[in-house]
Amino acid sequence: MNPGKFVKILSLTAVLLTVLFLILVFYSEIRKSETQKINNSPLTIPQQEKEEKTSVLNFLFFGDLMLDRHVGEKIKQNGVDWLFAKLAGEKNKFFQGFDIVTANLEGAVADGGAHYNPAMAYDFSFSPEIISELKKYNFNFFNLANNHFADQGERGIMETRNNLDNLGFYYSGCQDRQTGDCSAKTIEIYPIRNDEISDRVVGKKIGLAGFSMVYGKLDNKKMGEIIKELTETTDLVIVNVHWGTEYEHQFGKIQQETARNLIDAGADIIIGHHPHVVQGLEIYKNKPIFYSLGNFIFDQYFSADTQEGLAVGINIADEKSEFYLFPLKSKLSQPALMEGTEKEKFFDNLVKWSSFEENYRQQVRQGKLVIEK
Repeated sequence: MNPGKFVKILSLTAVLLTVLFLILVFYSEIRKSETQKINNSPLTIPQQEKEEKTSVLNFLFFGDLMLDRHVGEKIKQNGVDWLFAKLAGEKNKFFQGFDIVTANLEGAVADGGAHYNPAMAYDFSFSPEIISELKKYNFNFFNLANNHFADQGERGIMETRNNLDNLGFYYSGCQDRQTGDCSAKTIEIYPIRNDEISDRVVGKKIGLAGFSMVYGKLDNKKMGEIIKELTETTDLVIVNVHWGTEYEHQFGKIQQETARNLIDAGADIIIGHHPHVVQGLEIYKNKPIFYSLGNFIFDQYFSADTQEGLAVGINIADEKSEFYLFPLKSKLSQPALMEGTEKEKFFDNLVKWSSFEENYRQQVRQGKLVIEK
């Protein structure tokens, strides 16, 4: 072969190999960049972030929810959505991002909203069709332990449970002054729900108990045994208690003793209702007690206090618990968030009704309570 021609072939081969090498390097960088983009996207969470997200739980608690009587009239006139129109926001934003959205359901969910004998002066029943509409606001759990659960008798109690089961709602609580298997419910929550994200997702078991002691005291020992059993099988125990004196902002001694006994037994959070007005807070052994969240949706239009309520957003992480306080003001059963000086006055009153250290007082006035673990 001609030496000059051989040199040209070698030179051309070297150029081609260089070009091929550069193409491979460029393609490798593109793949590396694309992989990094995927790994940093919301669909794939970095390892540390995964572990943090699997331990975060979010709840939204409301007080008394009653959808009969004059509220029922509003629903017939305007529909269920009208009740939530001022609170929900665009695309129901206020109710988004929670694992559990719950309230104390003041009445039976009887077939067709029926009222069964004997008739009573205060006698509440809601149709399953109305309750089903609460799903669009992400309600998925109800406390049933209250003095109106048995308004439609044993038939109403049975139909309530059957209807809530059929609608896909969780619930817990026996009728007033009773405890038993109906007192508690365990719900397993998966903070990350997309299986493609990670095969390391671990569910969190939440124990939700409900007790009602309106017309008499409950046995602290029996309640304690139920809570102790829940603590052995769950990661977090939240207790709803229906108690206290109606229209009284200051919580009573029996409420305090009961709440502390429940926490001694293992409860992590106490949520109270029944007085139809907001009551104060207490921190006991680093655990919060909300003695009464007041009315959420009700038809007690006779006073300003009975048309005020407190919603509590709860964020539970490994290192701390955060409680976001949302004061509510209703007009004709239509709640909305308080703002400005009205909100400031509410928090000032809430501090007066409460019993805790100064650092918590300042937090409550800012609408956020943080409890380090």
